[in-house]
Amino acid sequence: MKRLPLWFKYIASVLVLTAGLSYMAGEAARGFERNYLENRMDTQIRANFSALISALSDDIVTQQPGTLNQKLLLMAEHYPDLCYVSIITDQGVEIGQWGDKPHDDNPMALNFVNPVSVKGQYIGSMQISMSKKQMLQDITQHGNQIRGYVALTLLLLSLLIFAVSHFLIFSPLSRINRRLLGFAKTNDYHSSAHDEISRLNQCVEDLDIHLKRQQEREAELKLAREAADAANIAKSQFIATMSHEIRTPMNAILGAIDILNEETLPVHCKPLTKMANDAAKLLLSQLNDILDYSKIDVGALEVFSEEFDVGALGKNVMSMFEKNARAKNIDMVLDDRLNHRFIAVTDKGKISQILTNLICNALKFTQEGEIELTMSHVYPKGLKLQVSDSGIGIAPAYQTLIFEPFKQKDATFSRTYGGVGMGLAISKRLVELLGGELTLESRVGVGSVFTITLPCEMQYPEDALQASTKRKAFKTTTTENETTILLVEDNPANQLVAQTMLENAGFKVSIASNGKEAIKAIENAHYEIILMDLQMPEMDGFTACEAIRDLNEQGRTTPILAMTANVSAQDRNKCRQVGMDDFLAKPVNKQTMIDVITNWTGRKHISFKA
Repeated sequence: MKRLPLWFKYIASVLVLTAGLSYMAGEAARGFERNYLENRMDTQIRANFSALISALSDDIVTQQPGTLNQKLLLMAEHYPDLCYVSIITDQGVEIGQWGDKPHDDNPMALNFVNPVSVKGQYIGSMQISMSKKQMLQDITQHGNQIRGYVALTLLLLSLLIFAVSHFLIFSPLSRINRRLLGFAKTNDYHSSAHDEISRLNQCVEDLDIHLKRQQEREAELKLAREAADAANIAKSQFIATMSHEIRTPMNAILGAIDILNEETLPVHCKPLTKMANDAAKLLLSQLNDILDYSKIDVGALEVFSEEFDVGALGKNVMSMFEKNARAKNIDMVLDDRLNHRFIAVTDKGKISQILTNLICNALKFTQEGEIELTMSHVYPKGLKLQVSDSGIGIAPAYQTLIFEPFKQKDATFSRTYGGVGMGLAISKRLVELLGGELTLESRVGVGSVFTITLPCEMQYPEDALQASTKRKAFKTTTTENETTILLVEDNPANQLVAQTMLENAGFKVSIASNGKEAIKAIENAHYEIILMDLQMPEMDGFTACEAIRDLNEQGRTTPILAMTANVSAQDRNKCRQVGMDDFLAKPVNKQTMIDVITNWTGRKHISFKA
């Protein structure tokens, strides 16, 4: 039975059920009709008996057998089911008779005996026997007809139910079965040797196994995602820690080199200080690249929109490389196709960083010829920036590889040209972060063209908001009116560098090595500006700033400027939350530090609500 299809089982069941119900319906109709006809025949015979008594009463009273027999013969001709009639007087004498008397136990005969009365006086009795043969034939015929009607009705009803069931059940069941077969692993069981229900049952079991495995995989993926998130957090914390630990000595190195460059040095020392300065800036640049890529990788890098002159930005970036380009006898060409001055509204810092990376990369791999920056429009609104060079070119097989972090064409590139392979990877991610696209066209031995297509809002200068910036130059004051600065820094090298820079610029500097010393210094002296490091022993810069703001009137109003190697956005926001007024990232450029201090000289603390 398992090999038979479900529809065949259904039809077979319908036929057997139809036959059974038809037989039962016929037998029920047969019994009902038999009882009905027997009762009807009894009623009819009694009615006819009364009529016969009325017609034969005179002959019975006069006891004329010949006349009675003749009348009984005529009566038998009108009643074909009549098989025997006998009239007996009250003395027991038979005075009239027709037909053969059936046996008392004959099942095919109905026997009736009724008294005969005339005017209420009993004069005898009449016995009548009727044959059941014709009645049973009629009953059988009627039963067969009813069976046929019932069978036909049930068959039509079954076919209708089958059609509806096929549309609503079997067809969807078959489709579900076929779809579930896709999840089946035990293909030998899903052959035609089993019906749909068996296959469906097995498919459901396979699906249950599949769902359990899927749940197990999802649980594993959840654990893997949690592990990856934990790894990302650990990576971010590690990078932030390393950034701080590297920037702290880098601040002392670059600051010391700046101080040396201002001093009168022997001629043979100037190339050494320049070499040290270039090496330190290269190391800082690589550190910034790694930090920026880690921020992009975890989605922590923010996009800022500001108005800026596109042409002026291009000129500034190109001017940064003119000296190195002249040293290699390479021409730097700026092709401004914007026709007139345009103001773009996008992230100026990231555009500058992208162009810097691309031009630096072009200069690195170009030995002769030229490097060209082309600026133009892109429809309907946006910028198209192209950096082309006549360098060594990139083979098609490596044109995708170079946009991956820490990847170069091969290991010899790092030894020959330097770098860690981060510039192009960061540039591509930054362009995508701004909603643009960075593409490359290159031929080996001919050169490369990097094209940036960047959607952004473009404005004419008269439509843009021109924010004029005024810089206040710092002038060295007399000794009686020196600006007093409290430098809170735990690193001795950074203390020496910052103190030397500030004192050379005309400031009076006091030093505190941690937050507790800073609080004591403010309690005992007056300072116009406080430069505060963040990570220090005993008391960090955040706690010290909050304590200073609650200390006294001087603490509430003195500008506190963060000067730290912690450069993340979270650190900047926390500085504002605890009451700091500005932020200087290490390594600190001397001129930048003096400009910020000059900006806050004579001003009071501004309350930030982050």
